[in-house]
Amino acid sequence: MHTRIRAWAQLVRVPNTLTACADVLAGFSIAVGHWFAIDGIAVSLLLMCLASVCLYWAGMVLNDVHDIEADRIQRRKGPLVDGRIDIQTAAIAGWMLLFTGVLLAGVSSYLLPLLPDLGNTSTRNQSKWLVVGIGSLLAMVIAAYDSRLKATIFGPLLMGMCRGLNLLLGISLGWCLVWPSDSDWIVVAIAVFGHVGFVMGITLAARRESLMDQSSTRLAIAWMISLLGIVAISVCPLWATGPLWARDRPLRLDPRSLYPILIGLLMVPWLRRAIRSVRNPGVGTLVPAIKQAILSIIFLDAAIALQFAGSTPGMIVCGLAIPTLALARVFRMT
Repeated sequence: MHTRIRAWAQLVRVPNTLTACADVLAGFSIAVGHWFAIDGIAVSLLLMCLASVCLYWAGMVLNDVHDIEADRIQRRKGPLVDGRIDIQTAAIAGWMLLFTGVLLAGVSSYLLPLLPDLGNTSTRNQSKWLVVGIGSLLAMVIAAYDSRLKATIFGPLLMGMCRGLNLLLGISLGWCLVWPSDSDWIVVAIAVFGHVGFVMGITLAARRESLMDQSSTRLAIAWMISLLGIVAISVCPLWATGPLWARDRPLRLDPRSLYPILIGLLMVPWLRRAIRSVRNPGVGTLVPAIKQAILSIIFLDAAIALQFAGSTPGMIVCGLAIPTLALARVFRMT
């Protein structure tokens, strides 16, 4: 049984799991502000995190099911290639996880605490359907990526959209409490664009991760796209005019100076590895850069949570890095 659990943990890339939860919490922070002060919010947020995890795991499983022939040719290690998990079983599990993720997202919106001062009932009901819609769209984009489209020029964009929609899943849950103002739409659009760009670049860089013929030009382009995403995340608070449910939403850092500086400092470890992978292309330099980029998603989301929701939510999201690092010592991240 222990061996079987380990095989499934490898298949779903279990170290990366909590990056999905970090997106949800960061998105909810953008939409709601200091959510830690809202009583009864924990159950709904936990369910939305579970929904995001199910969707992420579904993507990992269906990705390996789709790539099974290529992985066999390249002799990549994995529980499907070496037969520890049956391919048909994995495919069924992937589709079930996809459906379960959408279902849990919908349930989470219905379990939000009733706070009538945050908006009217009509807006709240519309937002619940929006949560289901975004969850369904995310599931469709995941399925599209884990198909023939993955190998096309649309592949990196689709993967980036998965991450952006995951952030938007948390935002839409917050919209069930209160609808955004005009300026908040700008913040949301830029934050989602930043996540899409950052992960799109990672995906483009990782396309030939297991091969030895790495291209410095392609890697440079990929990391520049990721860098553009980071810039977008660093400027998104500039359009925040105040909280949606309380006028004293704690913007903890100056959005014109300290917040961009924090983002820059957090991304230094990744940037150093990215530059090294461009200067000396190869598996030995690329894999550490990709792993650091994946881990950096948690720190980016923690900075967003800190900026929009305060120190406690920021620390909660940042704390997700601890089990992520621990799991990465046992299981592969890529």
